Amino acid sequence: MTRSMHHKPFAQTDLAAQVIDRVNALNTVPIPGRKAFLGTNNPVFAGDGEGPLRRVQIDPFHMTATTITNFQFSAFVVETGYKTEAERFGWSFVFRDAVADRKLIDRHVAAAPWWCKIIDADWVNPRGTAPISRDFEKLPVIHVSWNDAQAFAMWAGGRLPTEAEWEHAARGGLGDVKFPWGDKEPTRRDQKCHFGQIEVPHLLPEKIGPIPAVSFEANGYGLFNMVGNVWEWTTDTAQPKSFEPPGSAPSKYLKGGSYMCHPKTCYRYRIAARIFNTIDTTIGHTGFRVVFAA
Repeated sequence: MTRSMHHKPFAQTDLAAQVIDRVNALNTVPIPGRKAFLGTNNPVFAGDGEGPLRRVQIDPFHMTATTITNFQFSAFVVETGYKTEAERFGWSFVFRDAVADRKLIDRHVAAAPWWCKIIDADWVNPRGTAPISRDFEKLPVIHVSWNDAQAFAMWAGGRLPTEAEWEHAARGGLGDVKFPWGDKEPTRRDQKCHFGQIEVPHLLPEKIGPIPAVSFEANGYGLFNMVGNVWEWTTDTAQPKSFEPPGSAPSKYLKGGSYMCHPKTCYRYRIAARIFNTIDTTIGHTGFRVVFAA
């Protein structure tokens, strides 16, 4: 399938007016400065560097209330003509159960075989050739690398958050808590965040993925979906993975977990949880927020 056949969900003329006031259009909320908590004294994955709990001084800033949506990212693309790295590569990583047509699977990641290389998967075509969701405009943009996120943030006049800023914002003023709403574990009956799709049996491929960026209740600072749904890029640099060859691109930490996280597998929809990926990695469960000076 050639790139010229990709879905075009937005009319450029309709979006041109959206770039006039970028910051206001992104719907930011104020995050107060204070001596904030970072990490935890009760790590689940100690090897990830989740602990110890410490205090750090955070200056006030503003943060987008949601991860950047497809609609917001489209405004950036319309104005700049930007091509994401997945578009330039011609492929991206998609969760295997989200691929209805298994013939599309090129190869698996050796260390994580549930991630598949799918030709033509990118932010507009999250599953490659599969139809896009009718909620597409409201969904978090995914298949964006750290480089892509950084380019958007600079265009918007902001930047990506530090890990400390992200955790401070996610806690919503509650202090040393596990989740943005407190310490109560989410359940299927009282879900509170979008998680666990990797463990749902017989889930249709088209149902696997993020939900709209404004879902569930906002935390104390007015931020939606700080955990679950999609991982979020930060500016903090991580050590390269042991299996990465010398000369690999730098790695950055991500926060928040995703729709795939589950206590039996990847219990990382917690504030202190973290993973990292190289800055050119594009994948179907990763997005970002933008922060601005107060």
